[in-house]
Amino acid sequence: MSTSPPSAAGPECPWYALGELGPPNIKWCEERLCAWVNEPANAWSNLAFVIVALMISWLAGGRPAASDTLRRFAPTVALVGIGSFVFHASNTYVTQLLDFFAMYLFCGLLLGINGARLGWLAPRRVSAAVLAGALGLTVFTGIVVRWQAPIQLIVLALIGGILVSESQCHRRAQPRPRLRWFAVAVTLLAAALVCSLLDATRRWCVPSDHVLQGHAAWHVLSALALLAAFVHYRQFDRALA
Repeated sequence: MSTSPPSAAGPECPWYALGELGPPNIKWCEERLCAWVNEPANAWSNLAFVIVALMISWLAGGRPAASDTLRRFAPTVALVGIGSFVFHASNTYVTQLLDFFAMYLFCGLLLGINGARLGWLAPRRVSAAVLAGALGLTVFTGIVVRWQAPIQLIVLALIGGILVSESQCHRRAQPRPRLRWFAVAVTLLAAALVCSLLDATRRWCVPSDHVLQGHAAWHVLSALALLAAFVHYRQFDRALA
């Protein structure tokens, strides 16, 4: 990956001291500015997660969730946006771990729901298991990233686990649950991944564009995927109570 320009990393820049603890393991296309928000497009696009969290709260307003698990959907989505915003505003090793912790929480939430549906995990234990798993994975990530490990693959592995466990849930359930919104979520996530890969490989790359970037498109499409995921998973609300 290319390095950021010196003007974005000097001691006069806001995040310089925190950056001394180490850089993130990836440099996205957008050039970094010497500012509190040094990747504007990649940072501000995370407002999509906050908007989706508010939409989830609004959708749930007419029918309050029966389970603690479903009630955690909106705040977890908001945390994904906040963690990613802080990371792209600063681009440091420490804030990248915050970003990954939030992603691990959300992926863990879906895995926990599916684990409860399969009878592998008691519904009342989902939240504790998700938190413990996210903390453990974050510590692991903080260690292996120092060895140049491609930590983004951990998130892809978790997404793969969600797809496999959802397939198992669907095959075992009687009657079969509706999959329309899950399919929408997967389609949006696939489109988001393509945008992010185009950015990472520099096939979609205009460094000076601080409005639209491939990785920023990943944020927006991923946020919409999480909204579709909520609509899918709320059909299991009573079963998780």
